[in-house]
Amino acid sequence: MRLGAGQEFRGEGILAVTKALLQSGVAYLGGYQGAPISHLMDVFADAVPLLEELGVHFEQSASEAAAAAMLAASVNYPLRGAVSWKSVVGTNVASDALSNVASGGVRGGAMIIIGEDYGEGSSIMQERTHAFAMKSQMWLLDPRPHLPKIVEMVERGFELSEASNTPVMLELRIRACHVYGRFIAKDNRPPAFRLQDAMNSPVRDTNRIVLPPANFLHEIEKVERRLPAAIRWLEEQRLNEFFGPADGDIGIIVQGGIFNTLMRALYRLGLADIYGNSRIPIYVMNVTYPYLESEIVGFCADKRAVLMVEEGQPEFIEQALNHILRKKNLTTRVFGKDVLPLAGEYTGAVLFEGVQKFLEAVDRLDERKPLLPAPVAEAAEKLKPVVPPRPAGFCTGCPERPIFSAMKILEREMGPVHVSCDIGCHLFSILPPFNIGNTTMGYGLGWAGASAFNVRGAKRTIAVMGDGGFWHNGLNSGVVNAVFNRNDNILLVVDNNYSAATGGQDLPSS
Repeated sequence: MRLGAGQEFRGEGILAVTKALLQSGVAYLGGYQGAPISHLMDVFADAVPLLEELGVHFEQSASEAAAAAMLAASVNYPLRGAVSWKSVVGTNVASDALSNVASGGVRGGAMIIIGEDYGEGSSIMQERTHAFAMKSQMWLLDPRPHLPKIVEMVERGFELSEASNTPVMLELRIRACHVYGRFIAKDNRPPAFRLQDAMNSPVRDTNRIVLPPANFLHEIEKVERRLPAAIRWLEEQRLNEFFGPADGDIGIIVQGGIFNTLMRALYRLGLADIYGNSRIPIYVMNVTYPYLESEIVGFCADKRAVLMVEEGQPEFIEQALNHILRKKNLTTRVFGKDVLPLAGEYTGAVLFEGVQKFLEAVDRLDERKPLLPAPVAEAAEKLKPVVPPRPAGFCTGCPERPIFSAMKILEREMGPVHVSCDIGCHLFSILPPFNIGNTTMGYGLGWAGASAFNVRGAKRTIAVMGDGGFWHNGLNSGVVNAVFNRNDNILLVVDNNYSAATGGQDLPSS
């Protein structure tokens, strides 16, 4: 983190993001832990001595809502700040504050670093942050998983935020968080405008407050001033990239974060080399919102067909792409979720098959290639009945196991009861071998999830909540709500003194 200008940084994505923030002159940092971005919070905490030297304030926020509210510091002052959390769940929690800061706009650069927990390793509902960016008119960066590009997008993201007076989201999937690489460092920069400067000379502007009539003006300002300003700046700075030949009658458009996976598929199909040189023109959207019509039209103008590689659903970008091309009277045919799956992670195997379907549809596939060589495929089939599936579960020796063992013993005596679960390691009780739990509604919402059953019955319900969920949202939405409504059901708090599932971060009760 202390590397200076001209020195070579070597490390993983999370460390590179931290270094980029320090090089950008941030004044404050905050966030809430959650995979795949938990490690970023750990790095912030470990770097506190360096942050203090630079005059950067760091807080481990009580929730994503608290973290998002920190961005208020950038509304009236030229303060750069960044907050971070797991998405889409953390963005759900933070959405009220995000809507407010996006409505009033920002003067200083404001960045939200999103750990997009989507795909096979995810532990949450499969939704996209893209929808939040569109609904609140925040710009969404999705950098190609390459350390120099990630660092550039962090640094330029602050400039984009300031140029358009709009918060910027930087989306990192798990592979981008942990990709290893190198880049040439710059000197760390203390904030040009300090938090103390703002406190000593406070600024008040009622036009930035989300109240009538300003809130109506904010909406107009978004579409008439901020969005055009962002598009102009992005067109000038050219953060999106083009790979492959300059011309060709077919092409591929891909989200930046999926680029490496796409290149692996193209390499296996003989359409790219190991250095990323593609035989097919590729337009890489390191900025996935807003859409740059000039770049899209320029890329598609000489092509009869393009493949839109867009992970997740709904297919927001594919719909916009069709709209833009038809509006410009271009006849380029857009392939997307007709040859690729409608939902689910776009792994190398998925793109390997999808690209072949696209090439087949446009008469450019000479010969279909199998996903696996025959001997490997046969071996995989033989292993299926031998190797058991490995669902998520408690670690061996986990001290939470005896809690649910006791509940199973109790179940023998009194029969099954309705159990409302919460987010955390204890949620694994829902799966074998314990099979305890009926629903989970969100972090800290275990007891609230059983609130409808606050009626007389033969059995009481049981709610299970961890100490992380208790402090995040459970104290108010669960405990206070239950007391206020005179709930006569049972709450079990699994208190292990820290936030366990995300790596052991401190809590107010640690």
